[in-house]
Amino acid sequence: MRKRTMARRHQPQPPWWRRPLLRRGLRLAWLGGLVVLLMALVTQGVERLLHPETLPVRSVVIEGAFQYLDRQEISQTLAPYVGGGFFSLDLRPVEQAVEAMPWVYGVSVRREWPDRLKVRVDEQVPVAVWGEAALLNQYGELFHPPVETHPEGLPTLRGREGRERPLMERYLAVQARLADVGLEVAGLREDARRSWVIRLQDGSQVVMGRGMDTDRLDRLVRMYPRLTEHRDEPIKRIDMRYTNGIAVAWEEPAEVSE
Repeated sequence: MRKRTMARRHQPQPPWWRRPLLRRGLRLAWLGGLVVLLMALVTQGVERLLHPETLPVRSVVIEGAFQYLDRQEISQTLAPYVGGGFFSLDLRPVEQAVEAMPWVYGVSVRREWPDRLKVRVDEQVPVAVWGEAALLNQYGELFHPPVETHPEGLPTLRGREGRERPLMERYLAVQARLADVGLEVAGLREDARRSWVIRLQDGSQVVMGRGMDTDRLDRLVRMYPRLTEHRDEPIKRIDMRYTNGIAVAWEEPAEVSE
């Protein structure tokens, strides 16, 4: 019996563009080109947005209640820093320029679509004079505005560097306690040994010794009305450094002319 031999049929080769490897390579190349195109468009768009002439800032709103700051001076300080576009403007230099003003406590800057900048300025609140030329705010922090801008009538605190906040807190406590007998504190002074003296508004002094001894303060409040009734002359000095009593010095009576 004769074996039949079947001739192998030759499969036709697909066109080159339909071959799997080439097709995969073309797809990758197409995707890569699309990504490059998108990146170029995004880059161009970002550059356009960041251009200083795109959506320029047309108005600056200054917010805050001011007693010592001048709104016009703040506006002049901001002028060199707000000339960019809405997106290109760097807010940090704007904040730093206003923060450098001596009566400024804090600044916040934000954009408001489409062309406005809002600058919120918090002013320092002076509570006391520290030393010769500095002021203390309500948080016991030092700031240094020009001396000629210091408000009148502030108490004066003196002490070593780093004792600003404790002395301010002590002043507030002492002032609140002595107000019960009608006394107003004009200042506190603490030396290197932390011995401190109260200066009253009438010019008299109260020597308190070391530390914040509330018993001595209470004793002063109890006895002060009796002291004013004892003599007509103004009190010059009260020494509270005694365990159970006080020492008082009065002003010398004025000489009566003939």
